[in-house]
Amino acid sequence: MATMRKLVMKGPKESEIITVERPVINKPTEVLVKLHYCGVCMSEHYDWTTAPAGRTFGHEPMGTVVEVGEGVTKVKVGDRVSWGSGGGAEYSKLDEKWVHKIPDNVEDHQGIIEPLWCLVSAVSKVRLPIQSEKVAVVGCGYMGCGAISLLAMRGVKVVAVDINPESLKNALKYGASEAYLPEELPDEYLTTKNAYKGIDVESATKNAETTGFPLVMEWGETAESLDLAIRMTRQCGQLAIGAYHTGGKRLVDVQLLNVRAIDCLSTHPREQDLNHRSAECAMRMLGDDTWNYKHVPTKVYPASMFDKAHEELEIKFGKWMKSVIDWENEDFEPYIIND
Repeated sequence: MATMRKLVMKGPKESEIITVERPVINKPTEVLVKLHYCGVCMSEHYDWTTAPAGRTFGHEPMGTVVEVGEGVTKVKVGDRVSWGSGGGAEYSKLDEKWVHKIPDNVEDHQGIIEPLWCLVSAVSKVRLPIQSEKVAVVGCGYMGCGAISLLAMRGVKVVAVDINPESLKNALKYGASEAYLPEELPDEYLTTKNAYKGIDVESATKNAETTGFPLVMEWGETAESLDLAIRMTRQCGQLAIGAYHTGGKRLVDVQLLNVRAIDCLSTHPREQDLNHRSAECAMRMLGDDTWNYKHVPTKVYPASMFDKAHEELEIKFGKWMKSVIDWENEDFEPYIIND
């Protein structure tokens, strides 16, 4: 019986590597992939802090096809592929329809497709204003900067907001035309300086058609970033929530959202067909260099340091943008790829 390594939780914030049976192909359209990298996603961070024994993590894998079923036509042995589940073990078995080939000129760590298809999908859903008009992005981590780069490609000017000065530098690098700390925002970029606190409708809507932005995307994952995004959205504008908010309820200014007639859009990816098309689009744009989002500072950890990778998610801002687990090399000191 062939075996493999698998990462499981012993309890909150504590994982271990166990040995389990390696999956075996038993359907004509299945492929077996040996993992190389798996991205560490902030959407799993809260669950990692509360995880029960036996829980597994990892939905941003990439690897190399090592075996294919007799009916497989999309990929062959040796192809590098990425998909959206099963990144917590050394090998993964899945139907060929779920894998996406990585272009030859895209490095392994650049070809992790799940967060990229989330970005392409999210930006495809928003209501863009007239070309060259300004939109805003609140939260400029890995996902926020990716959204900025895609929005800039669509011909709008992006105003970036973040609490970290280094993240603002990244926002400018990936296409933002302006970047501000929250306390530095010009008055005309805010529909109101303070959160709505029971003021009358006339006060709440005064100048709200001319201040703020027709589109604001929020990627900050906090109540504060979401509330700020509401206050930056113009009357009858669109607030697009891209961040995956975990860890409890967010208390935000719903009254202001309502009285301003703001269109609130959740861009979280739940449509399989759109995800598939977005993944193919992302790979194509990375391959032909039309999307400038390959050279992202990335910190690499061995699987044995999965918990450290999660611990450091909270301190990575301004130091690196993406964290990944290396499943091919077992023991090494984490390092940053900065290409």
